[in-house]
Amino acid sequence: MHTPRLTGWQALREQPWLLALVVWLPPLMTLLFVAVFETGAPQAMPVGVVDMDHSHQSRALQRHLGASPALDLMHPFPSALAGAEALHRGEVLALLIIPRDYGRDLLRGTSPQVTAFYNSQYLLAGKFIASAMTSAGMAYAAQVGVTLRLGQGQDLPAAVAAAAPMRPQITSLYNPGMSYARFLVTSIAPALWQILIVVATVLALCWRLEQSTLPRQPAQRCGALWRLLSPIALTLWLQGVLMLAIFHYALGWSPAGHPLWLPAGLALMVLAVQSMATLILALVSDKVRALSLCAAYLAPAFAFMGITFPRGDMNTLAWAWGGLMPSTHYMALQVAVADHGAPAITLLPPLLMLALFLVPVPLAIRALPIKLASNPTEQVSS
Repeated sequence: MHTPRLTGWQALREQPWLLALVVWLPPLMTLLFVAVFETGAPQAMPVGVVDMDHSHQSRALQRHLGASPALDLMHPFPSALAGAEALHRGEVLALLIIPRDYGRDLLRGTSPQVTAFYNSQYLLAGKFIASAMTSAGMAYAAQVGVTLRLGQGQDLPAAVAAAAPMRPQITSLYNPGMSYARFLVTSIAPALWQILIVVATVLALCWRLEQSTLPRQPAQRCGALWRLLSPIALTLWLQGVLMLAIFHYALGWSPAGHPLWLPAGLALMVLAVQSMATLILALVSDKVRALSLCAAYLAPAFAFMGITFPRGDMNTLAWAWGGLMPSTHYMALQVAVADHGAPAITLLPPLLMLALFLVPVPLAIRALPIKLASNPTEQVSS
């Protein structure tokens, strides 16, 4: 019986959702992430203030903290209880409490304590607020200390040395500007791109199995799947290269190592994800269940790939789950190339791990059903 030569290009023409996943959603989502994190760092995060002193010194402290671009102190509260309730409701992300007699104790040099609470459930926001308040508070304390010592008759160099004997400076080794855009976008986008790849592959395979019977002979079956998936893989790989170009031109992201390693890693990642998608569909032989399993499989990619939380500190389940996702090994390659400028010998392990995902391909191809029933309710008109 003659089997029609159905190709990936035909699938893209006939399936609007597949066309969206492969052609315009990847760059659109990357540009969306770039726009969301355009400022590079959080700004004007709301901080509640309970000023129990109302002195010149307490207002000066608030002006100094408010000068930080990260903090917005225009949220006064009459009492600590009212401020705590606002913090619990999420109206503010932190609460600053200035005690009574703050100004008097400051002038006496008795080091009054200012208390700050922040919501650590918002990990990045909480950490950034704590860092900004600590930095601004230390700068204000040093300024006041210099003023007090000058009033006591010390000369300026001695007053500065006594008020701020050490000036710690923390500089990120691979992100000197502490840009959240370069840190988050360059990892979120590949994680999302991976999900688009697996969904597009499942939809393409289901379309092919609904259109016509898959040949039983291994050589013919491999040929049919090659004609189907290679155009989609090529297009998705080009989208990955475009993603790297957006990183470079929109974020100023420039790899420290040889950039050609990254397109090679992207190509292996596309093939690895397609391999896993084929295996999942072969195991369940149902479109809806395959898509559900793919979502459950890759949804934690951003959390488990080792960017926001070190993989060495993960429990066994999270570490193993992360190792089963291609994006984890691609990100190891991207970090090694872009940040470390690592030599080729260091790049081989993540590349080999991506290549290992291709091992189940023969089994997955053989286990695919020869036909899937078409559900008319799932058809989307173009």
